[in-house]
Amino acid sequence: METTTGSLTTFHGTDTASARSLLQGSPLSAEKAAARKIDGPPGFFLATEVDDAVFFALRRAPGGVGACYLSFQAVETLRAVGAIRRRIPPGKTIQFLGDEVVIPPEAFGVFNALRETGEITVAPAL
Repeated sequence: METTTGSLTTFHGTDTASARSLLQGSPLSAEKAAARKIDGPPGFFLATEVDDAVFFALRRAPGGVGACYLSFQAVETLRAVGAIRRRIPPGKTIQFLGDEVVIPPEAFGVFNALRETGEITVAPAL
């Protein structure tokens, strides 16, 4: 998960209720994530391009997009517990612009702790 400026800005597109919950500081929950999963492997997914996150929000219309700001320390810590950055797999009708950061469920506690210490912040993206 390389960064060019020491931090990484990412975006999470989801349904409105989940977006509000994320913005209000609710911790990531593997159980809640699994219950809302549409397809693909389990985890928390962050897009590096806002337009890609908008696509995922629209799949859950009404949806919302949150911007997640990860410090260099957060990126390194998440990488150490299994988070990866990769190209977003192509969809049937879309070619994505950027990458995704995949945080596996076993790293949700680390993500939550990094939010509590301010190493990760979340704000409305749009």
